[in-house]
Amino acid sequence: MESRTFYDRKHEIKLLKDEFANLQSGKMIVIYGRRRVGKTELIRQFIKSIPENKIYFYVDLVEKQGILDSLSKTVQEQLGETRKFADFSDFLDFVASKSDNSFVLVIDEFQRFLEVSPQFITQLQNYWDQKLKNKKLMLILVGSSIGMMQKITSSKAGALYGRATRIKISPFKYADFRLMFKELSEEEKIIVYAVFGGTPYYLEKVKKIEGNIHKKIFELLLKKGAELFEEPKNLLEYENVRIRAKYNSILQAASAGKENVKEIQDFTGIDVNTLPAYIKRLDELLELLGRKDPVLGKERLGRYKLKDNFFSFWYRFIFPNQTALNIGNTKIVEEEIKENINSYVGRIFEDICKELLIGYLNKGLDSYALDFENIGNWWNRTGEEIDIVAYNRKTRKMLVGEVKWTNSPTDIDIVDSLVRKSKLINFAGEYKFIFISKSGFTVKALSKIKEMNAIALDLKDIEKLFDRI
Repeated sequence: MESRTFYDRKHEIKLLKDEFANLQSGKMIVIYGRRRVGKTELIRQFIKSIPENKIYFYVDLVEKQGILDSLSKTVQEQLGETRKFADFSDFLDFVASKSDNSFVLVIDEFQRFLEVSPQFITQLQNYWDQKLKNKKLMLILVGSSIGMMQKITSSKAGALYGRATRIKISPFKYADFRLMFKELSEEEKIIVYAVFGGTPYYLEKVKKIEGNIHKKIFELLLKKGAELFEEPKNLLEYENVRIRAKYNSILQAASAGKENVKEIQDFTGIDVNTLPAYIKRLDELLELLGRKDPVLGKERLGRYKLKDNFFSFWYRFIFPNQTALNIGNTKIVEEEIKENINSYVGRIFEDICKELLIGYLNKGLDSYALDFENIGNWWNRTGEEIDIVAYNRKTRKMLVGEVKWTNSPTDIDIVDSLVRKSKLINFAGEYKFIFISKSGFTVKALSKIKEMNAIALDLKDIEKLFDRI
């Protein structure tokens, strides 16, 4: 396993260490998530804390005999014992014999057994039920193909259904992402996160590129042979997603602002009766697309949005420009990105601000106690929108906010507009207003905000608040 700097994942590490410390009988744990999110590095950090009685095994795409030979070699290298496994049952008997005392077995890329030796999964099920679950064995199954891991462990027809604790590893949220880029200003952090998202593998590549965001984009996405140019395509191929053209079209539609089923259907031409099934797979399987309903609004006005920033950026700026990039015309794409990046980042900034408010839930923010039960956006059929709506029905309190990512200070017209729009929300109670602006506020705006006893945050405030989480 190649050495890398390890960031965050404190909760997952603690969970694994606690499970091992309290191991009295068999414990099966499934760790899964998209490619590149740091599953193997998480396992590395965990098994480093265990001095002995442990095996890490990586499943190669080879025939059964090749896997058995690799298992024999792994036991020799990691445990110093010479064994020759003629069948998987021999290996599982060996594992059972080692598990009288606490023993950890990690099988990485476990889903590959579906392709190379599916009989091993059945044998593992039988051994688990008959022997291993009563041993002091911590069995960790790691998988990058979410669909295949769900088929094995989550589906009722799966061989290991109901036997494992499942831990899903997702990309970093902004608060975690910041730990990797302490050298950047808060504005630079937000822009990098908006473009490259929270996938550790991508972010390690970003850290190695010196220069501003446009230099990083050029080196990793635009130039010939750029390392991350093919990543979204590779993910769909890795998950064995069929009819990739349809999924590409849906993701491109969502990244272009086509947010409801009718708009996506018009953009893609996919039959409206089959479209929901594709959308569901993109949501539940890949965590790429999700539906959001307006807070305290009509559910039928729900919108679909890309959930991963890197994929959102790629489908917005790279996917539709592949012809130009393949012939080397990067200039036209660079100009498009420079012209539109501020409005693109603005939408991500809204999500970052909501994450901040969630981070201060049940805490005070500018002497205001945050205790909301739900947070999101609000919009109606006439096109009126509010960036932040957070409410608590029991206390009858609501926080209403406007978020601005512009190069000029927020003026009083924005303040007046939010007050007007807030009256359209169907909520009877006490309203508190919050204004968040990248470039601060004009004197008139600040005067009005103070008069309203509202909260005003600029980028320096955002930085300080995240530092305290």
